[in-house]
Amino acid sequence: MSIKQFPGGIITQNPTAPTTSSAKGIWTLDQATNYVKQGIWPRSPGAPTIGTATAGLGSATVTYTAPTDLGTGTVTYTATSTPGSLTGTGASPITISGLSGGTAYTFKVTAATPGGTGPASAASNSASPLAIGDAYGGGFYAGQISTAGNSIADYNLIVGPVASAQNTSKKWKTTTTLTSGTSSVIDGPTNSANMNNASHPAAQFCEAVSTGGFSDWYMPAKNELEVCYYNLKPTTASNSTSYGVNANAVPARASNYTTGTPAQTSATAFQSGGAEQFVINFYYWSSTQASDYFACSQYFVTGGQFNYNKTYNTAVRAIRRVAV
Repeated sequence: MSIKQFPGGIITQNPTAPTTSSAKGIWTLDQATNYVKQGIWPRSPGAPTIGTATAGLGSATVTYTAPTDLGTGTVTYTATSTPGSLTGTGASPITISGLSGGTAYTFKVTAATPGGTGPASAASNSASPLAIGDAYGGGFYAGQISTAGNSIADYNLIVGPVASAQNTSKKWKTTTTLTSGTSSVIDGPTNSANMNNASHPAAQFCEAVSTGGFSDWYMPAKNELEVCYYNLKPTTASNSTSYGVNANAVPARASNYTTGTPAQTSATAFQSGGAEQFVINFYYWSSTQASDYFACSQYFVTGGQFNYNKTYNTAVRAIRRVAV
């Protein structure tokens, strides 16, 4: 293995900043002695091999493969965006946050050791982070959930179009009796599938939706529906501060709403008067059962989460989920 000459550095028991532009390393005497024993000076690594950039909500993840030549010492990997020069560090995949929804980004990854930063990888594919309300997956992007409740997103939520995925006069059930398999606050697909019959008009409606090229629409569970309210709130009305905790939101929310958070959505089509808004002054059914008599619902003005009589007619909106 060839040894690269390392240009300069300061050897001292108490490292200080380099005194010349050629000094690229700072070492203690013990570190320098160890390098001498190995017969090498610290040296920078080679270029990582770029993998795939995947867009998220205001962020992207970038995969890479470590270079063959790791240089000397601990290696740190950094991904940098173009445009913006936003960065993220760590093992593959690296997450880069703070990106603007709808902007196309590419990324390069570099590796660095005490010997310096090596050459950058090739640029990644272009990735455009999603913005709330963007057309996506047959409907509109509504946010992310973590089914494990650990703030690590495993699904993107998609709200179906008003014209084909919303109904404002459906009962949760035709009788006030228990329905097995509908207690989950996050597993909407299972709750909904267990109600795909005439006794459960709201879920049956959602299960029958086929739009945007997809037929896997379902009635959202309580915490999925709450994410829809949080990100797609139609009005500027004050929120109720008695609700809002959601362990399955991304990031998880351990506190209730404030009067001003969430604010009215920035997605114009979902604002009051917009073509895709959730209907104001309606309770929306979730697929989560509360008791034999009640099921969980969400009020799309103040965010109140109420146990509503199953036999009442009110609104329902089908959603689907896509694995991150």
